[in-house]
Amino acid sequence: MSLDFYSDRALPGDSAGRMDSQFGHSQPAPSYLGTLSDPGDAERWLVNTPLLELEHPKIRLLATRLTQLKATPRLRALSCFSYIRSLPFGCIADSTGASSLNVLRHGMGDCHSKSTLMIALLRAAGIPSRMRFVTLKPDFLHGIIDTGGAPLEHAYTELLLDDQWLALDSYVVDLKLAIAARSLLQKEGRTMGYGMHVDGAITWDGNSNSFGQFTPGDPGSLPLHDWGAFDDPYQFYTSVPYVQARLKWSARVKWMVGARLVNRKVQALREDLVRPARRKKAA
Repeated sequence: MSLDFYSDRALPGDSAGRMDSQFGHSQPAPSYLGTLSDPGDAERWLVNTPLLELEHPKIRLLATRLTQLKATPRLRALSCFSYIRSLPFGCIADSTGASSLNVLRHGMGDCHSKSTLMIALLRAAGIPSRMRFVTLKPDFLHGIIDTGGAPLEHAYTELLLDDQWLALDSYVVDLKLAIAARSLLQKEGRTMGYGMHVDGAITWDGNSNSFGQFTPGDPGSLPLHDWGAFDDPYQFYTSVPYVQARLKWSARVKWMVGARLVNRKVQALREDLVRPARRKKAA
């Protein structure tokens, strides 16, 4: 099934909707890391929003449990990262409006929803953080869902540690899916698919940038466009005209159907990973 979420939407400055005049197909967004050298207003990136729900007892308690024994902000951030990565990759029906509590309730998330919970935990722990949105080519979703060739908006986290902004999305794909994805990509001779880049990171050292869906070593995988930094997905989708169509009911219905397809596919990939081990044990 092909899901073109924005089939009736033209790209900025192009009434015909052609993406080559805006994003340059393989040209990376020149500024997707451009603001990381400027700490900016740290307090600005500690505020609460309806999606982040920083004051909710469940978010506060989880943040405290993860970070209370960690001596430094970096260690607290690493603990939040490990927790978010441990959640299975999966699509919540409406990721544009999924709150941090919704992510906890579902026990899974994609780049939008996992980033929402990640930022909620970081801010609750006193670490300035924000969500950056970029546009990616859909290649990294090969084998999971067909988007009809349409580019996709991708969210990742930027956080401020020791006056330096670091960027990461290596928490999006859980370890079991990452192992299955890499195995299939290497077998097929592909660089992207099943939710990640074959050389994408699935760890983070707390000192550097860490990307799983694309990698600076492969210019063809880099973001096509940088939309800037936001507090949460809803702020992005309501304030950027290019993506406001995502909030329409018709687009949400398509996404709900697509979410079920994605979740069935990634679960099958995880099960395929353990079947050989089971057969070997049975033998």
